[in-house]
Amino acid sequence: MSVQARPKEYAAALYDLAFEAWTRQLGAAERALEHDPALRGAVVDPARPPQEKLQKLAQAAGIEFHPDVRSFLGMLLEAGQLDQLGAILAEFEHLVRRRAERTMARVVSAVPLTEAEKETLQARLAGRFGPDLEFEFAVDPSLIGGVYLRVGDQVIDGTVAGKLAAMREHLSA
Repeated sequence: MSVQARPKEYAAALYDLAFEAWTRQLGAAERALEHDPALRGAVVDPARPPQEKLQKLAQAAGIEFHPDVRSFLGMLLEAGQLDQLGAILAEFEHLVRRRAERTMARVVSAVPLTEAEKETLQARLAGRFGPDLEFEFAVDPSLIGGVYLRVGDQVIDGTVAGKLAAMREHLSA
């Protein structure tokens, strides 16, 4: 009996391969810029054409950039934002790790939660909704008190403002 991978597993592998290539190439460019001050100076020189800058960057990185990566780096060069490559790469890697199947748990509180409160809430929500949650915390003083939770398409409104609105609706009915 042979074991065959399902389309979802192949798609996940393809996703990982595609983004790993981008991460590797952008990381090589970032490391080259980080370790070579002369290269940094050359790529910000307005007198040099963008193609020459990209070629110098590729040579210093020791890599032939994929056309899409080359185009992206060219866009950063033209925008004068190549110095943001490290921050962009860090955010990109975060998004890749997050993956589409992760469920977002948005937690909005009236006051900032302590780390202990966040950890307790994360543990309870993971127990109820599963361990594959990505948490986003926000503060909204208009809630007056309590916590508003949105996990996927489910909402739990434990706020004072929500309870007052429900009471107002009940009394007006």
